[in-house]
Amino acid sequence: MIAIILAGGKSSRLNRGTYTESEKALITIGKRGNQKRLLDMVAETVRESNVEDFFVAITKNTPKTEEYCKLANYKTVATPGEGYHEDLWYLLPRYPEFVSVACDIPFLKSEHINAIIDAYHAHRISVTGAIPLDMLPESITPSHSFEYEGKELVSCGINVVTNSKDSIPFVFDDPLLAININTDADLSVARSMLE
Repeated sequence: MIAIILAGGKSSRLNRGTYTESEKALITIGKRGNQKRLLDMVAETVRESNVEDFFVAITKNTPKTEEYCKLANYKTVATPGEGYHEDLWYLLPRYPEFVSVACDIPFLKSEHINAIIDAYHAHRISVTGAIPLDMLPESITPSHSFEYEGKELVSCGINVVTNSKDSIPFVFDDPLLAININTDADLSVARSMLE
């Protein structure tokens, strides 16, 4: 199983005046003197997991991220950059099963990745990482929620993507995993928690 870190979005919900980096994957967060780029945080976590290898998906929207990946020796794969789901469908013919990881989930742990891979091996269909909506920190607005078996769940940016027409959620009990940096408020929350 490989992982693909999705880092080609337009970051349209972030106010570019609030940070110095021009692309979301390159935003730095963490304690002063120990700040890391979002992309590096996620890449380190992916490396510590049970995946065999990983690529960073870049697009025409993220030329600086592509440049940074070359410097960091991250393998890249180009996608059209027309949207999250569109890019996943674009990748599927080349990679019939993979772990997709958003580049903007700073509290991701290798155990999360390993657990979702195990869920895939148990069911052999696509798996969507989620947490219960009622676990979401108050200051975070979910980007996508859905109902499953009477429970309201929030997608958390980690999935096993396959050609299967069926999919199941894998529910994590870690509310920090729901912090995807999509808005300025999300960025402020993540920075304050890490600082």
